[in-house]
Amino acid sequence: MAQNALGLILLPIFTLLAWIGARLPARFRLAHGDALGWVFRRAKFRAAIIEQNLKFAFPNDLAKQARLKDEAYRHFGRLCVEIFFLFGPWKRFVAKNTTLEGFEHWQRAAAKGKGVILLANHVGNWEVMSACGAQHGMQPMIVTKHLKPEWLHQAIIRGRAKCGLTATYEPKTFRDVLKWLKAGKTIGFVLDQYAGPPVGIRVPFFGVPVGTHSAVAIIAKRTGAPVLPVGNRRRPDGKFDVEVHPEITWIQDPDPDRETALNTARFAEIMEEHVRRCPEQWLWIHRRFKGDLTTLRPNEWSSGRKYSRLGKS
Repeated sequence: MAQNALGLILLPIFTLLAWIGARLPARFRLAHGDALGWVFRRAKFRAAIIEQNLKFAFPNDLAKQARLKDEAYRHFGRLCVEIFFLFGPWKRFVAKNTTLEGFEHWQRAAAKGKGVILLANHVGNWEVMSACGAQHGMQPMIVTKHLKPEWLHQAIIRGRAKCGLTATYEPKTFRDVLKWLKAGKTIGFVLDQYAGPPVGIRVPFFGVPVGTHSAVAIIAKRTGAPVLPVGNRRRPDGKFDVEVHPEITWIQDPDPDRETALNTARFAEIMEEHVRRCPEQWLWIHRRFKGDLTTLRPNEWSSGRKYSRLGKS
């Protein structure tokens, strides 16, 4: 009850501020994001996690670690300001501030009639990226988390819906995804966050074997849906370039468990490439490197892995 009451107070304020902020020139939005990033930096918000991630990703480049730590806070501040517009004129904000390239790759994939899986990561602004795809008629459903408190979750849902974007959450994610793909529609996954066993497979990311979700490979194998990488980055003027890349070639293997692992490793490799192109706009505050980080063991990807059962449920 207390949380609902708080939502009744905050939501009108958030909405008003979002509409006012959206009318300001982009340079003001960026400046406010930079100021917010400075506050996070001074507060040492998740500083240890950022430093740990950077050490794993760029172990021999202290200067790059220091620069990217500052950039990580700048980006996070700008990201928070941009996502705030979900409470206001989100549809107009996205339409005004995004360009889409590679739409023809999605069209060719969709024409196969098996649905499309868009594979993304937390570079740039994933909310902007998803909304941009929805505005171009891709009918995407994103796989994401149920937020707390509930009033905030419902407000975000309404903001996404303004652009025609829908989402699915545990525990019905797998069922919803299969149904959506069977209808020939598009699913959006992010694959750059940690996932432990049994659904997480240890595959290289920046050279470190780390748990990565196997769901994309399992679902792609089961449905035949093509998998397309999609990325975005914020330009210096505050606008976004969203790019859909060609379909990823599927790697076949007689061992179904190893096949799942090989393709998951390929997906993680592509996501790493996207991060390397624009490391200053990745979400370094997420603890990506955790769990078992030891060297891959012989035949670790083969035979009897429990994660393959997800595709058979």
